[in-house]
Amino acid sequence: MRTKLHHRIFAFFAASIAVLGLFGSTYAYSVYRRVTADTTTGAVAWTAANFGVSGNPATLSFFYYATDAVARARMPTGQCLVRVDLPNTATPGTGATDQVGNNAIAVGGNPNDQPKAFPWTIGFDNTPSGHWSILKTQITSLTSNNAASRVSASGFHNLALTANSGVTVINGTLANCIP
Repeated sequence: MRTKLHHRIFAFFAASIAVLGLFGSTYAYSVYRRVTADTTTGAVAWTAANFGVSGNPATLSFFYYATDAVARARMPTGQCLVRVDLPNTATPGTGATDQVGNNAIAVGGNPNDQPKAFPWTIGFDNTPSGHWSILKTQITSLTSNNAASRVSASGFHNLALTANSGVTVINGTLANCIP
């Protein structure tokens, strides 16, 4: 009888740990952006070309995918992927917003590009499907898309280097991606 009770308690704790592990990582709502990297070192190229702000209105685009594996499959040319975990999003509707970064993390970049401080607001318009974006006006005070692209690259680099920022570099076609 005692052994049976020990087995049940062990099974309960093992199941609890498994469930907590699933909720800790699997249920995060994440958006992704594909980027290029040095094929030898795996270091992401933190350049305006990888963080291009464009469109009308001008935005920096990301896409929602349920898992890292799905993101890799849907972005097959991405050498590396920048994953942004959205802290306040579970099941968004069109028009939903969330925050990227926080005011304790410096955006960096050239002061002449007039970077705006974190947090930046990211919005869900779902056009095309799964599309999220950060308006240029969140990123810089200038009207230049090039300046916004440079600021975005610098800001996301700093986020990727900062623990618990919600921004992570993951492998795409390269197996050794690093910030």
